[in-house]
Amino acid sequence: MRTDEAQTPVMDEAAFAALIEAYGADPMRWPQDRRAAALALAQTPSVARRLDSAARLDAALAMLAAPQPKAALSGRILADAERHVTIRTRLRRWLVGAGLIGIGLAGGLTGAMAVAVVLPGQGAGLEIASGDTAFGAIDSDLIRETP
Repeated sequence: MRTDEAQTPVMDEAAFAALIEAYGADPMRWPQDRRAAALALAQTPSVARRLDSAARLDAALAMLAAPQPKAALSGRILADAERHVTIRTRLRRWLVGAGLIGIGLAGGLTGAMAVAVVLPGQGAGLEIASGDTAFGAIDSDLIRETP
């Protein structure tokens, strides 16, 4: 197929044969940009015979019914689909649980780091004075006794 200066597609018999082999004899299935040129070429006797032959082939193919799948095949397909869904569901649940455990561990580590920052001198084996807190020592002069 070639185009002339006005960008209108000009179709030859080889391009027309390729068109009906790909899309069939029904012009409504042909690409919009090639339809007018193909219909114009279909007026010639040799191309009209080829189009009639393609139309008979389309009619014969339309009469054929697709075979129905056997019940065993349908059952295997459904069982396999159910197995895939079950595996996917279990994996999703496991990943959610692992994520929650990871979040819990991250929170525990963050809390431990916060305590280590707030209590810098309070390590293992060091004694804490009775008035010390995480925020400093409690001054005994500031503690009031209630009457």
